[in-house]
Amino acid sequence: MGVANALAAIQHGVRTIDSSVGGLGGCPYSPGATGNLATEDMLYALQESGHQVVGSVGNTIDLDEIVEIGWWISEKLGRQNASRVGCAVKARQ
Repeated sequence: MGVANALAAIQHGVRTIDSSVGGLGGCPYSPGATGNLATEDMLYALQESGHQVVGSVGNTIDLDEIVEIGWWISEKLGRQNASRVGCAVKARQ
């Protein structure tokens, strides 16, 4: 529901959405919590819905590079990548 909620917020004027590469995160008080909204999933949804997505310095964000970073950090931390888009891109490769 994170992507759907973020898109609804954007439709209502929100211009900054927090996310984490690979969906990293969770809650120490809620064992089994899945983590945060994956940057890869949010980026894909925004790009596919026609939104212009730029980085903090005005640069274009490359989805494939974000996916690679998500896999790299997930492997380093010994955890599963929680990004659905990240998993789909990796499978396609």
